[in-house]
Amino acid sequence: MEKIEGRQQIYQDQILTLSQLTVRLEDNTMAKRTLVHTTGAAGVLAVHQDKALFVRQWRTPIGQETIELPAGKINPGETPFEAAKRELNEEAQLAADEWAPLTHFYQSAGFSDAETTLFSARRLHAPAAQRSQDVGEFVTGEWLTLAQAKQAQADGLICDAKTTLGLALWALQGVQDA
Repeated sequence: MEKIEGRQQIYQDQILTLSQLTVRLEDNTMAKRTLVHTTGAAGVLAVHQDKALFVRQWRTPIGQETIELPAGKINPGETPFEAAKRELNEEAQLAADEWAPLTHFYQSAGFSDAETTLFSARRLHAPAAQRSQDVGEFVTGEWLTLAQAKQAQADGLICDAKTTLGLALWALQGVQDA
């Protein structure tokens, strides 16, 4: 086990904090670790009948358009469930009567404490109050069957961890709208 002996903040913005940690290793030697801290994210596998909702959007860091599950960062003071509900409303103008947690995972535990929580949402309907997309966010919704989503993954359009995991859970657990 490593013990944190020191922390120096290198950078901070509205999305992340970058720090350099000084840690004591098990053999009592010291080492440096880089830590990327975020507030985490929440994603939604929204299912209606035999289709799930995905959003298509441009991702500048990887230089391509992707197809992903609706998701977003958790705002300060917000729970993962509240963030998931908000993101479904913002990105798809939908609400759900039935929610269930699917899984929780670290995006890259080697250098970040960024966590993602995935939920399933069923019995979808228009929200009581519709929220607009975030400024600078341009997403379009697409309803895909499991076979279509698997093909999008094979084509390289579904390529992020949360959507890949959500797709696998959809296939394994048979999440469907009742």
